[in-house]
Amino acid sequence: MSYLVLARKYRPQTFDEVYAQNHITNILKNAIELDRIAQAYLFTGPRGVGKTSLARIYAKSLNCLENGPTATPCNKCQNCREITSGISTDVLEIDGASNTGVDDIRDLQKELMYSPTNSNYKIYIIDEVHMLSKNAFNALLKTLEEPPPKVIFIFATTEPHKILPTIISRCQRFDFKRIPTGSIISRLKDICLKEEITAENEALFLIAKKADGSMRDAESLLDQVIAYSKDNITYANVLTVFGIVSDNIFDEILENISLKNSAKIIKLLHSVLEKGNDVQEFLNGFLDYIRNLILIKIGVEVQIISIEKAKKISELGKKFSENDLLYLVQLLIKIKTDVKNSDNQILVAEMGFVKISKLAEMQSIEALLEKVEDVVTSEVVMIKEPEYIQKKTQTTIIPELPKTVEKPKMKVENLTIEAWKNNKKVIVNKLKIMKAILANYLDSSKISDISNNVIHFVVSSNLALGMLKKEKEKISKIISEHFGNLIRVEFSYEKKEIKNVEPTFENIKDKSPAIANFIDKTDSIVS
Repeated sequence: MSYLVLARKYRPQTFDEVYAQNHITNILKNAIELDRIAQAYLFTGPRGVGKTSLARIYAKSLNCLENGPTATPCNKCQNCREITSGISTDVLEIDGASNTGVDDIRDLQKELMYSPTNSNYKIYIIDEVHMLSKNAFNALLKTLEEPPPKVIFIFATTEPHKILPTIISRCQRFDFKRIPTGSIISRLKDICLKEEITAENEALFLIAKKADGSMRDAESLLDQVIAYSKDNITYANVLTVFGIVSDNIFDEILENISLKNSAKIIKLLHSVLEKGNDVQEFLNGFLDYIRNLILIKIGVEVQIISIEKAKKISELGKKFSENDLLYLVQLLIKIKTDVKNSDNQILVAEMGFVKISKLAEMQSIEALLEKVEDVVTSEVVMIKEPEYIQKKTQTTIIPELPKTVEKPKMKVENLTIEAWKNNKKVIVNKLKIMKAILANYLDSSKISDISNNVIHFVVSSNLALGMLKKEKEKISKIISEHFGNLIRVEFSYEKKEIKNVEPTFENIKDKSPAIANFIDKTDSIVS
């Protein structure tokens, strides 16, 4: 018999063997006991967490010949064995990625008309159902809502957002969780025990961590390590097989960051890269290491390889503040992005770690911003508005203006056109400092009237009118500060009248003597 990979050999065969999905297995077992079997189920979640396996177990529970439907299938009867082997005629597993069209669904609908041959239910398990086309989904709608008797659909997908809401609404949806690292380690220990293989706890922890919540991935990785290590799996072997950087390297890098030893840090980086380790994987590992360090520092329990390792990390953490570590995380994330977008990844990584080695001389952006804000707050002088801009009060005492505001050189009670003309140039120059084009527009404006300290300007350009109106509060403030009284401004549009006046010979002669000479000669010839 050919070799069977661990992921298939140790596939769960009962509800109790499914790890970390108790919220789903309990519902399905109770549904069987209460005879509340739905016509359609949707299993969603990450890869390798038991979606298809649980679909098979549910099918065996419903079609077990011994005492089905039951929450504990016997796994010995003909139906259970056929479902386990994937050859049952009443439990069909369909690959959604290979059967995406309407015609495939129509063929399936024709098969629905036949009753189960040797089972209680005819069950269709469609894996990666999100790969079906929109038309295929629509063709399935009516059948899914009212299927023939004794027909059950079980859909499995990693991307539920791609499934039509009308399909989801016709199913009982179950969301599978990522499997915790501890559960994966427990399962790997059981497998090693059955396979008569010794394995270090640290090695199994690395495998479980690399699997990232997927039991199938963990079993496949274990298969790979066994092929390298034979019957004795060590921590060093796992590091070698998967190119994982040891935490001891990260310990040394962090130690040298505290010592500001740039040269040593770069040597450690080179030692990692010379072994063929991927830069991105190295940075991911260092980020995870710093993450554990921060969590330990703030008092959060973290699942670490060993108690000794936790103590060592905790001691290193005492050499850095929380802000330093958070800033280090920001730098590492930036280095990751820069490395990804660079053609010379090693150079970018080297320069990034040189910068990291200066961590003690640098501060987080947040700390710098806080200092800047403190300085600005302490130095800013709160300037009161001049008395002539405030509401008039009965008192005649004029408070002294702050030093940062220019004192008015005069006190004008009622502004006149003559006073404006005499001071216009100075005001325009002040306005020019703020906005040159605004000053030019004001300078070219004409005054139609000044009354009650309100200046009425007229302009002949729509563009100028719009800008002057928009900034009239600023213009008013500058004029008020100059004259020492509240002066308001108003702007209106005056269209230029173009008069068509026929030019006389004398006008033409003044403007163009050559043309006048030509007219004079031609007239004399005609006459």
